[in-house]
Amino acid sequence: MSGPQFLHIQSYSRKANKIGQSVQQILDEAGRAPEFCQHVENPEPPNLIYGLSPQQVREKHDAIVESGYVEVALKDGTSARRGIRKDRHTLLTAVASYPLLTKQVAAESAYREAYAHWIELNVCWLKETFGDRLISVVEHVDEEHPHIHAFILPFDDPSCSARHLNPAWNAKQDAEASARENGKPAKEAVKLGNLAYRARGRELQDQYFAEVGLPAGLTRVGPKRERLSREQWKQRKEQARRDAAQIRQMTERIEQIADIEAQLDADADRRAKEIVRKLDAAEALFAEALSAQSQAEEEAQEVRARTNETVAAMKQEVQAKLDTEAKRLERRAAEIQSERSALERERREVLRNTVLHVAAITARVLVGVLTGSVRFDGRKSKLCFEDPELGREVQKLEIAPIIQNAVVVVSRVWSRLTQFLPSEEIISERDRQSRTLSSVVRPVSKGIEP
Repeated sequence: MSGPQFLHIQSYSRKANKIGQSVQQILDEAGRAPEFCQHVENPEPPNLIYGLSPQQVREKHDAIVESGYVEVALKDGTSARRGIRKDRHTLLTAVASYPLLTKQVAAESAYREAYAHWIELNVCWLKETFGDRLISVVEHVDEEHPHIHAFILPFDDPSCSARHLNPAWNAKQDAEASARENGKPAKEAVKLGNLAYRARGRELQDQYFAEVGLPAGLTRVGPKRERLSREQWKQRKEQARRDAAQIRQMTERIEQIADIEAQLDADADRRAKEIVRKLDAAEALFAEALSAQSQAEEEAQEVRARTNETVAAMKQEVQAKLDTEAKRLERRAAEIQSERSALERERREVLRNTVLHVAAITARVLVGVLTGSVRFDGRKSKLCFEDPELGREVQKLEIAPIIQNAVVVVSRVWSRLTQFLPSEEIISERDRQSRTLSSVVRPVSKGIEP
């Protein structure tokens, strides 16, 4: 539920106007003085929303008026200061009313929440519009509609002109002055000023709607102004409520982003200060380093002078040691080469003897095959030796797997051969083959090869 916005801005003087309104009457009515609130059935003290109470506003107002003055030109061409006239407008007020009934706001929490948001928006708008001249905002909830009163004083203006705090009045003054400068008659200048006043007033209402009315779910004008039907007015208010909800969501998101940006700015400021501190420290260290460098260069020159005297002697001494060491290394290299040659000859001899020894053992095994002292076991997977020493040699040299195939071939050939030879020839052939293999078993040494 929503309705049209209401904002009224007006200035007052200490002298009552045609309907009896003055600074005193306005402030006393806001403060609920008995003689000035007879229009209220059950008056209640105002709620202070921001700044000073109405009585404190009165005291602050009277103080600045007492110290104020205007410059007037005298007939002799000089100027003089005069006190503030009672008919000069010295207080600016703004009244904003909420469209719901006071009892409706008090009855439902959703209405109270929306109303509190409306007050918050009003205070923000008043601060942005009038700045430090806004000194008080009070709330009345003892009338048909809840509303607020704002009071603005002309600080920093010796003439205490509150009218010039009203943007619409300034537009009127500027338009009249421009018209007179352009040669317009006084009546036409006033007319143009009034047109400018109303135009600037509408702009001010539009601004108020954009920053307060729309976010609060209110409409710019009421149904009578646009001649809307009841259904059209209902739709207009519902659309205003939806717009307000969307604006509130956007505002909350913007506030979150602002908080994040503020945090980032704070972090950036902190880091900037830390960088400045480190730069200052670095500059101090750099200056200290320059001083130390200058001193070090002087010391280095002295050291360089002393060092140059000893470098030549050291070079000669080192060169002599290098020559001696080079000769020693050459001798050692010749000795190592000789030792390598001897080791190579010894290696070849050991290899030759090992090969001969393996061949001799292999020959003994083959002789044993011919004589029957070497044979396979029952499963034909392992060689058996009647000579234990020969068996140990074969095992030590690990040649059994190597010669096994040869033993098998010789055994088979010999077995087939003996099938076709008489006994005498078998014995003769065995002896002949044994003698042949015996020459391998006991080879003639030819000495160490060069």
